[in-house]
Amino acid sequence: MPRHSRTADQPAAPAGPDLAAGLNEIRLLLEEVVEDNTAVIARLDQFGHQQSGQSGDALREIAALRADLGGGLAFKALRDLATELIGPLSAIDAMLERADFSDPAATESHVRSLSLTLSGVLSRMGAERVPIDVGAELFDPGRHRCVGTVKPAESPFPDAAPRTVVRVVQDGYLLHDRPLTPATVEIQAGD
Repeated sequence: MPRHSRTADQPAAPAGPDLAAGLNEIRLLLEEVVEDNTAVIARLDQFGHQQSGQSGDALREIAALRADLGGGLAFKALRDLATELIGPLSAIDAMLERADFSDPAATESHVRSLSLTLSGVLSRMGAERVPIDVGAELFDPGRHRCVGTVKPAESPFPDAAPRTVVRVVQDGYLLHDRPLTPATVEIQAGD
């Protein structure tokens, strides 16, 4: 049997001019589909570029809003701190204006009062002292700044292990549980 023979259930191939006309019609339809797809692709590209521009604009707008918010929050925090410090500063000025430091007990009382007032300011701003278990807590560079070592014979805690905090020179502070300033400490020297 020849390779391209026709069976009874297969339709006959269209005649030459009809085949050419059919192929031409298919070619025209394919060209139309290609043109439509090209237009769709061009429109999608244009839409993508517009979206890129809009997302860039949105990102710039968000960055500007963040800067405004950050600036506003910083201003509010500084305003609140300055407002809190006006009272203690006025008290210091009044004490200096009177300038009678002849009574050590009165002077000590004023200084203690100012210390309490300033501690209250820090507390209202959210700052708190770094808690330290002196004589038991080991030096931690994330919470402490060491400014000296103390020999066991000169230490208030002679039996403390080396690198143990044995003296707080200056309190450190946390602001909302995050380090603000480390505590300045002295630690036990090794043998």
